[in-house]
Order: sequence, then structure tokens, then C-alpha cells
Amino acid sequence: MAAARIEQVRPGYRPLTKVVLLLLRSDGKVALVRRARCPERGQLALVGGRLEPAEWLDEAACRGASHALGIGVGVQDIELSGLLHYRSERGAGRLCVVFATQRWSGEPSNSAPCEYSEVVWADPGGPPADCRPLTHAVLNQYVAGTLYAAVAMPDARTAPAETAAIRAAGYEREIWLGASGSGMPAASSEKNTGARPDARETK
Repeated sequence: MAAARIEQVRPGYRPLTKVVLLLLRSDGKVALVRRARCPERGQLALVGGRLEPAEWLDEAACRGASHALGIGVGVQDIELSGLLHYRSERGAGRLCVVFATQRWSGEPSNSAPCEYSEVVWADPGGPPADCRPLTHAVLNQYVAGTLYAAVAMPDARTAPAETAAIRAAGYEREIWLGASGSGMPAASSEKNTGARPDARETK
């Protein structure tokens, strides 16, 4: 039995959760959208957005794809891919819930030109350098096949060139935790010396 939708929430409440959808073609490439607005103008991102009050996670994933790409995606057609806990250089922590699908109706195109300038299909294992730091981290997690990741990253407002330079210098720190639901081994990667004191690998 499906859970009843909550229609009323506490005034001022806003979930600190982001939801993204990996829209995967038969050739394995994933849909990205290029941001058209500052402060992230020019950077590539996965389709999705913040979870709205009284909204289910899978509903948010489908809504984001419909808004950005003008396609129809049903909650029955998506699968949970992973959970990412990320923290900016300013210390702000957020959760990103990742879904994936290879099923949708319609032809993906830029249906929100005020927000995005183009749709790009990219290889998850070799994403473009101008991806947002969070997009880069989510794709790394997907390729590694892990269910959970804790990531410290540059501020998403950093310009693309600066983001690439920071990443190349090893600022990002990614700790892959947990086992993959597909049976793939968990990967571990530490890219900077600023170790998080409470980081622990699960057994």
C-alpha cells in the first residue's frame, strides 16, 4: 500500500535535501544541463533540485527531469542509485539522493531555457571539466558502484575554471563508504590531506 501524502507541514520548514536523476541512454551516457544563470552560469549539472515540503523523494526526481528536459518519467520507472552527504568549504552540510532510470517518454530537450542553455550527454566515467563539483561527485559515486559517499568539496559558486583548478590540485576529498547493491566492491579515494576526523569506513 502506498504511503499517504502529507499535505501539511510546519510553516517555514524546508528539507535540506537535494534530489537528482541520472537519465541514462542505451549507450550509457547521462543527461546534463548547462546552467544559464549566475552564480553557476556555464557549469554542467544533473537534472534535479531541492526537495519541496510535502514532496516524496521519487516525486522530486521525476519533477526535476520533467521541468528541465520536458519528458515524462514515472516513479515506477526510477531506482535509487545512492546517497551522498556533502559539505562545502564553508561547512554547510547537505544530503543528495540519487535516482537513475533508462525509461522515459518524449525526447529530452531544453525545456527551461531561462535556467539552462543546453543539454549535454556525457560519459559518467569521464565527465566534462566544467561540471559542478556536486555533479562530479555524484558521477564518481555512480561509477564506483557505492550506495553511500561522504564528500567535502569546493563551493558550488566557484567559477568553472577555478573549480577545475581546485579539483586538479587535489582539494576534493571523497570517501566511499558502504557496499554496492550490485555487488561491486566499495572504492576508497582521498584527494587531500585535510582528513575528516570522524570519517570511518564501514565493514
